[in-house]
Amino acid sequence: MCLNEWEVRFHTIPRRSGKRLFQCEDPILQRMERYDVAVVGAGPAGSMAARCSAMAGARTLIIEEHKAVGSPVQCAGLLGLKALEEACLGESSFRLLPFFGAKIHSPGGASISFRASTPRAWAVDRRLFDRSMALSALAAGADLELGAHVRKVAFAPDMASLELAGGEEISARVVISAEGVGGRLARAAGIPPPEKILSGAQVEVPFEAEDLDSVELYLDAAPGFFAWVIPAGENYARIGLCCRKSACEYLRAFLRSDEIRPRLRGSPLGIMAGGLPLGPSHSTAVSGLLAVGDSAGQVKPTSGGGIYPGLVCAKIAGKVAAEAAIEGDPSLKRLSSYDREWRRAIGRELFVGMRLNRMVEALCPEELDYLVEYISKREDLLRMIEEVGDIDRPSQLLARMLPAFGFDGLKMAGIFRKALWG
Repeated sequence: MCLNEWEVRFHTIPRRSGKRLFQCEDPILQRMERYDVAVVGAGPAGSMAARCSAMAGARTLIIEEHKAVGSPVQCAGLLGLKALEEACLGESSFRLLPFFGAKIHSPGGASISFRASTPRAWAVDRRLFDRSMALSALAAGADLELGAHVRKVAFAPDMASLELAGGEEISARVVISAEGVGGRLARAAGIPPPEKILSGAQVEVPFEAEDLDSVELYLDAAPGFFAWVIPAGENYARIGLCCRKSACEYLRAFLRSDEIRPRLRGSPLGIMAGGLPLGPSHSTAVSGLLAVGDSAGQVKPTSGGGIYPGLVCAKIAGKVAAEAAIEGDPSLKRLSSYDREWRRAIGRELFVGMRLNRMVEALCPEELDYLVEYISKREDLLRMIEEVGDIDRPSQLLARMLPAFGFDGLKMAGIFRKALWG
């Protein structure tokens, strides 16, 4: 769907009496509005939570501080098949390129290459993807207010009052914080922060990719995570990294490296920087408020992807919030079912992912070289990666690989086993 088509469809969504769609000068719509559920943030998790809330029968409003859904972009734009499935959008023009494989580089120059017979991930246009998600929420009956910054939320026993920057107030029985990595409202309400927040930076740049249907990963580009090259078209790519701090400095150095500099074909077309939350919050529900997505640290610690876990959790958040609001019971006791349900659905994957993240971070360059070289020489392990590999559920692949390490791989098998089971 092109931008003009989206703008036309957005502005022709029928207005329902007494509900706000966007800011206007109509005195009727200027009065304080009452909703069952208010979702702060129109990213994928926020839009999905609003969609599920509206589908469950709750009067739902999405409040987005920016003047356009999908901007600014703060994501590498690589989605696995499960993430696309959870989005429930079907085929769309937001898909750019399919990826069948990857090439992983170790600090000492060793590499692993693998390629599946079918696509395992897609490069997407995040602006169009986010807007498609928002449209699906509007089609389900939710409303959207753009350019609206929530200054604070005040909680009463059965109702929350959201004060906007312009002095306007909106009330809702349940608030869903989908506001991103900072989670300002969630922190103020008592939701603890994620375990850690990494620094991230990425550029879109004219680039000669080695293979248009493979992603490149570099394990030694920055401390604490890795760097990536994601082709996004015939002549350009997204190049970025995450690390403990100062991502922009490490990215500049990576762009000057021998692996990248010879393939650059021009100056960056765009740059983005932000934080990556890893390790979900110990609690994601308080009386009157739920946190979802980056705000709750619901991000894959192995790859940094937040769309898949965010959508899984957002579906649960929207349903729980709607039911609690309709019942008139936004208490912690009622909303805590969200915390239990999302952890049952994906908590184990995030827990194992954090163990793996800590394990890889603790490995020295020599151990990383050993791991990459060992796997690259094992055809059975490479076939297993190609057949079972899933960037959204990596623990399943690791559980399959452990028995295959055998005596030769005892050292790495022991490390992985510790990561998986402690």
